[in-house]
Amino acid sequence: MQYRGLAGGITLPRCAVRRYTARVASTPARTTSAPADAPPPGGTFAALRVPYYPRLWLSGWLWNMTRWMSVFLCSYLINAFTGSPLLVQLAGTAFFAPMFFGGVLGGVISDRFDRRRTIMHQLAVLTPVAALMGWLVLSGAVRVWMIYPFMLAIGMGGVLDMTSRRALLYDLVGPVRITNAMALESMAQTGGTMLGTLIGGTMINFIGLGQAFMLIAIAYAAAWLAMAGMPSPARESAPLRGTSLRRDVAEGLAYVRRTPAIVSILGVTMLMNFFFFSYMPMVPVFAERLGVNAFWAGVLGSATGAGSICGAFVIAAHVPHRAARGLVYTAGSAVAMVCLLLFTAASWYPLALLALIAAGFGQSGFGALQGALILTASSPEMRGRAMGILSMAIGVLPFGMFLLGLAAQRAGPAVAVAASTTLGLALLLLWWRRHPLLSSLR
Repeated sequence: MQYRGLAGGITLPRCAVRRYTARVASTPARTTSAPADAPPPGGTFAALRVPYYPRLWLSGWLWNMTRWMSVFLCSYLINAFTGSPLLVQLAGTAFFAPMFFGGVLGGVISDRFDRRRTIMHQLAVLTPVAALMGWLVLSGAVRVWMIYPFMLAIGMGGVLDMTSRRALLYDLVGPVRITNAMALESMAQTGGTMLGTLIGGTMINFIGLGQAFMLIAIAYAAAWLAMAGMPSPARESAPLRGTSLRRDVAEGLAYVRRTPAIVSILGVTMLMNFFFFSYMPMVPVFAERLGVNAFWAGVLGSATGAGSICGAFVIAAHVPHRAARGLVYTAGSAVAMVCLLLFTAASWYPLALLALIAAGFGQSGFGALQGALILTASSPEMRGRAMGILSMAIGVLPFGMFLLGLAAQRAGPAVAVAASTTLGLALLLLWWRRHPLLSSLR
């Protein structure tokens, strides 16, 4: 029997058809998509070519700017009212506490509901809250105790934003561009940190503290508008339906426990947040010790953001090979801690500034790859809950801030931060040694 082809009327014997079929079956399939470890097409800003990603990226810049601007403004206000390092640290504690206590719940919300709408809802709530805070400061009615509920509200919004935004990011760009997109997201996060503290210090010095809080409300509204015309992308797995909240949380925790790659990543996350990031609310205290005004305090607070945005740009332009991503993630964390130690020893403002810029550059390896590693290590139906448990790991930060505040109250800020960072660096190196998987995470 003969088979007639569609092109040119060619006929083939049955034996030839069988040989051809066998050869095709033994040949690896070719796909039009790039492999997951190949550099994404489009270079440094490849993800920005994905439809609607620029809107998400812009809203991320605005959100992160307001987040860290709030931390700086509230820390500065408390320090001006009380001069107490402990009360300053409690502002950061209130801000980050929802991550520990609500991270898993935020992950379930991300897996259950429309992620874009979740982000927009929290922005819609925070806009009038920030405006109210601005009015209280402008009218002179603000009291120290009022600052803590404000920080708590922003922290709750932060949990919903983090767990939903990064899972939404994966839905939008897919696996090929996720590392590039997360590097750009890290750029937005650290750039927002830099701008938030810099703008905060500038406005305090030249315009006024109340006006700075009003700017936060305006930025929340602008972030909402950036996402208003963006459709919700399709997911790889359907949203959770018909299951109990307790069961969803338990499944997420069990899934993470039996996934060694995620456990390794979370260990580094907890160490960095407990021992490294806990110093951040005390930047105004260090600035006062260095004898500079609010503007230069804002510049000092933005230094890690400046270094980190440079590092994130390098990672976005030269995406690390998949086998090296865990190494960059962990080594960057170690570099950040070493440079923070140098900062605590600096008694000259320019040296302190350079030390924090270098710490930020190391931090970029941690920030740019943390979310990408978690997302690629998780199955589609578990990504929101995995990000929620990551948020819970970040939630050890308020405990670190509180303990660091107690230590600073007794021994002084420089001694307390130096001791905390030294212990954190030692534990990080030990964790790295006990979890060799970190050096080859994909």
